[in-house]
Amino acid sequence: MKIALFGAGVMGRIHARNINRSAGCSLAYVVDQDGDRAKELTASFGGHADTTIDRALADDTLEGVIVASSTDAHKVHVMAAARAGKALLCEKPVADSLDDARACHEAVALAGVVAVMGFNRRLDTVHQDLYRGIAAGEVGTVEMLRLVSRSASPPDPRSAAHSGGMIREKGAHFFDLACWLAGADPVEVSAMGGCLVDQRFADYGDVDTAILTLRLEGGVMVGFDFGRRTAYGVDELIEVFGSDGLLLADRQAVPRAIRRSGRDLIQPGLNQDWHERFAPTYVDELDSFVRAIRGDQTSLALMADGLRAQAISEAAIKALTERRTITVQSVWVA
Repeated sequence: MKIALFGAGVMGRIHARNINRSAGCSLAYVVDQDGDRAKELTASFGGHADTTIDRALADDTLEGVIVASSTDAHKVHVMAAARAGKALLCEKPVADSLDDARACHEAVALAGVVAVMGFNRRLDTVHQDLYRGIAAGEVGTVEMLRLVSRSASPPDPRSAAHSGGMIREKGAHFFDLACWLAGADPVEVSAMGGCLVDQRFADYGDVDTAILTLRLEGGVMVGFDFGRRTAYGVDELIEVFGSDGLLLADRQAVPRAIRRSGRDLIQPGLNQDWHERFAPTYVDELDSFVRAIRGDQTSLALMADGLRAQAISEAAIKALTERRTITVQSVWVA
C-alpha cells in the first residue's frame, strides 16, 4: 500500500521511519515546503520528494495520506486529500481554528473517505487498561478525572506561530482522552495560564503553563495540568475517580533495574523524550490505519473526535483569555 507523507518535520520523520519498517505499506511521497527536508527523508526511507501535494494526489495508485505538516497547513492538506478520494490520518490538532476544523470534518464526510486522527495516546497499553477498567465498572460511576502532562523541555517559542499553541497542540490529546475514557461529551470549560517557563511564548499569544477544568455531560468533572518544562523528564499521569474506587495510569519510569548502594535506593527516572515514552503507539497507529484502508473496522479516533477536541481547545483558549467559563460548542454532533 502506497502512502504519502505531508510534512517532513519531527512527526514526519517518526511516520517515515515507521512506514519504512512496516510490512503493510511503503512510502511513496514526502511533501514539504522545504525541499531539502523532504529529500533528506526520501534518501533515508524511499519515495519521491516534492514541495507541493499535486503529484502525490494525482497518483491513482496512492491509497493513503498522513498529514503531519504544521497545524496551519492542515486544512489545505486534509481537504485536498479528501477531494482526491484518499484515506487520511491527520495529526492533532485538526486545524488552528474551529471554523477550519469544521471545514475539514465536512470535507471528509462529503468525500466518504477513511479519515482518522493521530490520537495515539489512546493506544498506549496503560491507557487501554484504564479504558477497560472503566468499562468493566471497576470504579463504579465515574465522577472525576485528573490528567497531567508536563513536557521535559519546551519547544522553540517561535513554533507557536505554526503549531496552534499549547492548548490546541498538547491539549487536543488530553481533551480526547478525557471524553473517550469517561464516555461523555464536554459541556463547559474554565482555564488559567501564563508564561512561567519562557516569556517569549507570550509574543505568539501562547502560554507554557496552564490549569483547566472541564465539565462533561452527566456532571463528570475533569482537571488538566499542562506544562512545557520539567527538571526530571516526561511527566504524565491520569487518575479516574469513581463511586467505588480509583484507577491510576501513573508516571511511567524507564524500564531499568532498581539499585541499592549502602543506605541509598536509586530508582529509574522518567523518559526524557515524549517519543521514547510513546513510540510503540505510533507503530500501532500506522498498522490500524492500513487495516482501516483495507476495510477493517478501526478503533482509531475519527475526524469527529478531532473536531470535539478542537471545540474544547477553542473554548479553553477563550476561557483563558476572557477569564470566565465558556460553553463548548457541540459542532461535532451530526
